[in-house]
Amino acid sequence: MKKLLLIAAILTFGLQKNGNAQLSNDKCHAEIMFQEAAAKDPQVLRNREDLEQFTQDFISSGAAARASSVVKIIPVVVHVVHYGGSENISKAQIEDQIRVLNEDYQRLNPDTVNTPAVFQPVAGNTQVEFRLAQLDPDGNCTDGITRIYSPLTYNARNNVKSLRCWPRDEYLNMWIVNSIANVNGSPGTVIGFAQFPGGADSTDGVVIKYDYMGTIGAAANSQGAGRTATHEVGHWLNLRHIWGDATCGNDYVNDTPPHYAANLSTCPSWPSISNCTGNAPNGDMFTNYMDYTNGPCQNMFSAGQSARMQATLNSSVSGRNNLWSAANLIATGTSGTPVSLCAPVADFTPKPIMICEGGSLQFNDGSWGGIATSRTWTFNGGTPATDTAANPMVMYAAAGVYDVTLTVNNATGSNSKTIAGKVIVTASNVTNVVPFSEGFENGTWPFNDFYAYNANGGNTWATTSVAASQGSKSLYIYNYLNTATGYQSNEKGPDEFITPAFNLTGVTGTSMTFDLACGLRDTTADKLAVAYSFNCGQTWTVRYTRQGIPLQTTTGFITGNFIPNASQWRTETVSFGNTINNKSNVRFRFEFTHESSNNIYVDNINLGGTVSGVNEINAASADMNIHPNPSKGITYVDFSMAAAGDVKIDILDIEGRMISSFADFLSEGDHQYTMNNDLASGVYLVRLTFGNNSITKKVIIK
Repeated sequence: MKKLLLIAAILTFGLQKNGNAQLSNDKCHAEIMFQEAAAKDPQVLRNREDLEQFTQDFISSGAAARASSVVKIIPVVVHVVHYGGSENISKAQIEDQIRVLNEDYQRLNPDTVNTPAVFQPVAGNTQVEFRLAQLDPDGNCTDGITRIYSPLTYNARNNVKSLRCWPRDEYLNMWIVNSIANVNGSPGTVIGFAQFPGGADSTDGVVIKYDYMGTIGAAANSQGAGRTATHEVGHWLNLRHIWGDATCGNDYVNDTPPHYAANLSTCPSWPSISNCTGNAPNGDMFTNYMDYTNGPCQNMFSAGQSARMQATLNSSVSGRNNLWSAANLIATGTSGTPVSLCAPVADFTPKPIMICEGGSLQFNDGSWGGIATSRTWTFNGGTPATDTAANPMVMYAAAGVYDVTLTVNNATGSNSKTIAGKVIVTASNVTNVVPFSEGFENGTWPFNDFYAYNANGGNTWATTSVAASQGSKSLYIYNYLNTATGYQSNEKGPDEFITPAFNLTGVTGTSMTFDLACGLRDTTADKLAVAYSFNCGQTWTVRYTRQGIPLQTTTGFITGNFIPNASQWRTETVSFGNTINNKSNVRFRFEFTHESSNNIYVDNINLGGTVSGVNEINAASADMNIHPNPSKGITYVDFSMAAAGDVKIDILDIEGRMISSFADFLSEGDHQYTMNNDLASGVYLVRLTFGNNSITKKVIIK
């Protein structure tokens, strides 16, 4: 035991000394995540030591060789964490990954011929098979895939696992995400990580970047070849990186030669010899799944690695020994009995969509579970009102807030999902102008054309009288309760509120101020962002972001229920530059994403800018056009009025003498003036005047 503790201490030092230099090139964070967990909980390190002792004894006694005579089936559940993007991968892509796993772990992969001849004698069949679960933890029919809508798909780490995790002694949990956070914000792309045996139950499993899951679909153009999951499941079964996460480190396998460090090239040529003792003459086993070569280069586990996995699957310390038991295979529907057809689960992106009056948008059927053989959409306020296509296009003519329903069917059953307020259609005529101020003092929230929502239906922005920077009320999210009650997936947000639309015609230098109070429990990825849209909320541009420590307005972390005092408010400023000058329909969005957060408060929103007079506005936007020019007959002068006002049109000869004049008070919109058609041939001037502002252009009469 003392010897193993010393080994672990050396390993920790080796990672600290050498691992940080590799972070920019790290594809896998399994060992890094282990070290972080062990630093927080010494039991994690003790579990590794106990499992290592068991593994060495199991192998040396011959038990591993005897155990390899039986194929061990592992039930798998894949949790697809998505935000409505391409990370919501298909069932076919997931099934393709299961195929790759089974080929790689049983050495049935067609590229075994690429294993260098010197390593072929030690290439091993692990005798492990993976099957997607057919029964969930409650005994219900499943296809082994769940889908979760959450922004935690971006820069994911262990936080995604709290969204959904099935019992780790019954299933191998895999989470598919859009991206994985690197350590300390360092550059580089992490494509997966796994939890070694002996860690926390609630975080046990494997996380894979969506475009490295399998070989088809979103992964078709990657260099993963499905081997990212093969690599990470290897960690899950207690395999170390082949270089031992240190210079010439120890992976505790006798038949893998010492490696100086990870092979980061596409695929070395054999022999690839380093200066580690024992590496020559055959060099690195760079085709091993536990190296960092690209997927097409990898094609083998060694017999020694297979023995380690057999030990892990027979150890109570690892928590893996029940997975392949006959009783568990029956409980998870993976014993080989015929697969049942599950009823489909109706699903589509829950986040509300904003469009302008008369706009159209496309809906996408994201249903899962059993394959739907038919579907019916219902679009309140839309045209068409119903549709049976998978991805229909729908037009909304009138402003309002509308529900959407999807019903899916197959031979086993039917399921419906309705999202209230899914479509927000905003009016084209915008009357709100600057300066504007909102202190949330009056009315039932949300009011005055504000919108607030949590895309998963959890707690979101609401008014409160417990604290305010001015007056008696503010807007807040009660996140202290969210975290204290277990922090379920529907509480993670994002939480958004959207302001009314503003007509900023004639406004330049627009800026916003608001008062903020935010308490954090720890150094999390909590983030507040302010964005604008001038196309009715179809796209947003972020102009303000505060994340982590810069977001908090307190002098330290707050573990209790945060209610700010007067000194814990801070005024924030958002500058929009010239980006929204003279835009006639602008909305602003406050978006809060959070993990182990505390309460956040917003108050006293003020919007202002430099407002031009009516004449300046009209002169700036007149867009005068004379046609035809030159002209032989009737000549037209087209111009626009951004606002109703006085206008004067003068026709002058080239010397500046007045020929004719027209003056009137005209409405907002486009106008056309017809010049005299009896003018003599020559060059004339057309002068369009708004107060003290004028525009002059030449016209030639033939």
